[in-house]
Amino acid sequence: MGLICFTDGDYNFQTIDEALNIIKSHAQNKDEIWVSGDDKYPCIVVCTNGAFAGITFFENEDGDMYLSFNKDNQVKVDFTAGGEAWLPDPDVVISKELVMECVREFLETGMRPECINWQNL
Repeated sequence: MGLICFTDGDYNFQTIDEALNIIKSHAQNKDEIWVSGDDKYPCIVVCTNGAFAGITFFENEDGDMYLSFNKDNQVKVDFTAGGEAWLPDPDVVISKELVMECVREFLETGMRPECINWQNL
């Protein structure tokens, strides 16, 4: 059904629950996680650090991208993206719990999840 890529390797999955279990069991404290279904696009990239995350949704290969948006967050959190340090604006940061909802919704619909707000990049 799809592919999950971590910094330390790639994992194929057949069901949504299997994908969520892979993410829960393999995600490091600070990691970059790519999740896609049958095709390369759309896909989501989750950057994690402790209880926090930031998500980028890649709609297509033409560069249509969206970044998670949380106007209520004031905490600055650093992530690793593309092997480099990334310190986004605080309004990008969401909880890891919301990440799991986003991944589930993305894999169910193949579309940008509606369980969080997004900002266009």
